[in-house]
Amino acid sequence: MATDWEREVEGLTRRNAIGRGFAAAGALALVCSFDHLPEKHPTVRYVRGRARSAQASSGLFDPFQVDLPISPVLRPVASTPKLDQYVVTMKPGTANILKGLPTPILGYNGIFPGPTVRATRGRKVEVRQINSSGRPLNVHLHGGVTEQNSDGYPLESIPNNDERTYHYASAQRGATLWYHDHSHGDTAVTLFAGLAAFHIIRDPNEDQFDLPQGDYDVPIMLQDRAFNADGSFRYRVNVDLGFRGDTLLVNGAIAPRMRVERRLYRFRILNSSNARPYTLALGNNRQFIQIASDGGLLPKPVVQTSISVQPAERVDIVVDFRQFGVGSEVILRNTVGEPSTTAVLRFDVVKGGAEEARVPKTLLPMEELPPVNAQRGFPLTFHGLGTAQWQINGQGFDPNRIDARPRQETSELWTFSNFSQRTHPMHLHGYHFQVQSVNGKPPAPGDAAWKDTVAVLPGSTVTIRPYFDYFPGKYVFHCHAAEHGDMSMMGQMQVSR
Repeated sequence: MATDWEREVEGLTRRNAIGRGFAAAGALALVCSFDHLPEKHPTVRYVRGRARSAQASSGLFDPFQVDLPISPVLRPVASTPKLDQYVVTMKPGTANILKGLPTPILGYNGIFPGPTVRATRGRKVEVRQINSSGRPLNVHLHGGVTEQNSDGYPLESIPNNDERTYHYASAQRGATLWYHDHSHGDTAVTLFAGLAAFHIIRDPNEDQFDLPQGDYDVPIMLQDRAFNADGSFRYRVNVDLGFRGDTLLVNGAIAPRMRVERRLYRFRILNSSNARPYTLALGNNRQFIQIASDGGLLPKPVVQTSISVQPAERVDIVVDFRQFGVGSEVILRNTVGEPSTTAVLRFDVVKGGAEEARVPKTLLPMEELPPVNAQRGFPLTFHGLGTAQWQINGQGFDPNRIDARPRQETSELWTFSNFSQRTHPMHLHGYHFQVQSVNGKPPAPGDAAWKDTVAVLPGSTVTIRPYFDYFPGKYVFHCHAAEHGDMSMMGQMQVSR
């Protein structure tokens, strides 16, 4: 028997959309809000009700009215010298985003964003995920080096009122990771509903660099949303462009403010929007320093005046607030946004104590990779005749097909060629890669390190060099514009010994 959730969205998921044979991507444009019924019976309602516009409303959407929230750090329920164990429940909750208008969400432990896991390299992590959401879900540790059975394979879900324990080796470099649902065909909806949270791996070997720590090491999650008149999230499915909201949230708050001392701060920036890219810059084009990307620290710091972050990408930057006087208001803005998605975060500078951090001239060198074992090409296209699909190599996702068979402990060259008019942030599960070239030229310095997601712009060609270390098994690779991945832009690799 179908659940309430299935009845209400029946015919509107990616799988059913393909079955209907939409002639063009733009044909699928629907609106939904997230709500839940009494007790423990969540639902997603597709409605066409009145929307509340951030550009037309005053007060509720004004920037810099609230302090930057920081998600709580998840505490282990048990620990040994080599293992930390956690419990998380995926369930409905309520977020206080708009004053006086509670927003129903689906979150880890019922909060939005979810709790942050702070792991340590070399200490294993187990997370018991309990599904009380009312629908099947799974959990993908994005950027994690994980065994196949803990990767969050898109077709391996946790049924409602069931649970699963995920095992993470924490064997990789220190890095800013995140976790989210990866149910195939519904990732865009569940991500939008609130299932996103940080998972940060600390590497004790990096203590030598004296980078900002503690209160001066701040996770920043960027998302865009739209709202219905009752305060609920308003989602419009657009399998062409992907969802673009009119309101920018930082750690779940609308363009907040943050008190900062006159010292160095590290900001771990994650773009967890469905499809919106950001180009971030400080007021008056002040400089900041990029120290890390998806897979951890760069070989050396890179001075920037702006930085682009595509969906699922992470960048770690250091801002030196000693260059600003007490009382200064420094605005971080999105230079590619509309008027209502330009303001990101305001820093209010206050007097601080002695500086204890620094940014060294060199960080972590890149490891040498084994010789290239194979070369593969992956054209990225949209197919709109009869069956609407985003495709890799002329094919939509097929769980019974393997698209690449790399050998463990080898490296390969993969070339993504974008023949569409949309950007595709391509993501590999289970492994990291080095960007070799973009349109035949070396990558920008900030991308010349370990990554797991790379932007392939319209008409461009990007060559990456993945390294298939650690675990063998079956993993997926896909576009992380969530609507594109749901609409079949995903392939599979079988890594064997």
